[in-house]
Amino acid sequence: MDQPLVSVIIPVYNGSNYLREAIDSILAQTYPNIETIVINDGSTDNGQTEDIILSYGDKVRYIYKENGGVATALNMGIAQMKGEYFLWLSHDDVFYPDKVQKQVQLLQSEHIRMAACSYNIFYDSGRKISVPIVDFYGDEIIQNSVFSVLHGLIQFGGVMLKKEIFDEYGIFREELRASQDYEFLFRVLRKEKCVFSNKILYGIRYHKDQGSNTLDSVNVERIQEHEMFMNKLSRKEKKNLYGSVYNFYYQMLLRLWPFPNTDSLIQQCLKQLSNEKKQKDSAIVNFVQPILIYGAGLYGRRLLFDLRCRNVNVAGFIDGNRLLWGKEIDGVLCYSVKDVERGKVSGTIIVASIFREEIAENLKLGGIAKFYFKEQWDKEHLRTAPELYKIEEVVTRYGTFSKHGKG
Repeated sequence: MDQPLVSVIIPVYNGSNYLREAIDSILAQTYPNIETIVINDGSTDNGQTEDIILSYGDKVRYIYKENGGVATALNMGIAQMKGEYFLWLSHDDVFYPDKVQKQVQLLQSEHIRMAACSYNIFYDSGRKISVPIVDFYGDEIIQNSVFSVLHGLIQFGGVMLKKEIFDEYGIFREELRASQDYEFLFRVLRKEKCVFSNKILYGIRYHKDQGSNTLDSVNVERIQEHEMFMNKLSRKEKKNLYGSVYNFYYQMLLRLWPFPNTDSLIQQCLKQLSNEKKQKDSAIVNFVQPILIYGAGLYGRRLLFDLRCRNVNVAGFIDGNRLLWGKEIDGVLCYSVKDVERGKVSGTIIVASIFREEIAENLKLGGIAKFYFKEQWDKEHLRTAPELYKIEEVVTRYGTFSKHGKG
């Protein structure tokens, strides 16, 4: 294997809490030819972030700039990088030791310019969640154009690409504060082949201070992001993604539920659905009814909406949060696992939560061996959609979305 130089760029703003762990994870790579570039985006923490960077001496390249946001720091790093390959590591995330080596090997063996890996989500408490993205949908679906972007499966820290891609597609849009990564990936994956790997090579840290929890622009840019999905893709691209343009707009509607302030986009989806001729779907719902949804958060409520549109009987939610037990969520009662074990409520269980592995283990310990994951349901029904009248009925009854909160 050739060992071309790989440039890893870390943009950081007031990141003294986790930065050292991120840098150490690069220095611990098995691949020998790496340059680490840390861009200090105008930190205001009395020099704490800068002190950490300087403590590494010539092991890292240090660049300071006035504060301008992640995209501006990344673009400065791209302008300064000397490597043939580009990686972005957030200051609060980590690379596992063989990430660079495995991805360089993949790019070279497949003769491609872009690759993505699976990842872990982890917490400071030690809690960890595996996200094997290829297992969920398979190579054909996950590599289909921008599917991984639309479904929020691809994470930029898991991506390696050749620097020449920036020359061809442009760099990050600096006016975007929270969605510059998805906008870039959307732009590139419409034309560029990306090979996905089930190897977990990257760790994403979830914590209360991360940008998705603190940036005011997150919700605004989420709406702009979905407008981009609906308005930028051609009819051919929409059809290739989900089998028909009708199915595309139904999937977009599912992606929007139950986010707040998306009413206008929901109405746009409904208008487009009414403009498209519904093709008869051959797929039948093969899950034995009624359904119990394990997880009463965003994923569970989104699944409930889909099931209702398809006339599937939902017996209730199950959730580990005892504060939800006995309460109605979107008109459906929430139960505990013990309620299921005691026969108080019954049905086919579909797990709709990022904590799928923990939940699966708990169900098995409780003697419940038969259950499914939401991804299995989604995969089976991606290229089918309900009749418009039923979708409108559910939207009318359970909208508007701004009243539902974040889920």
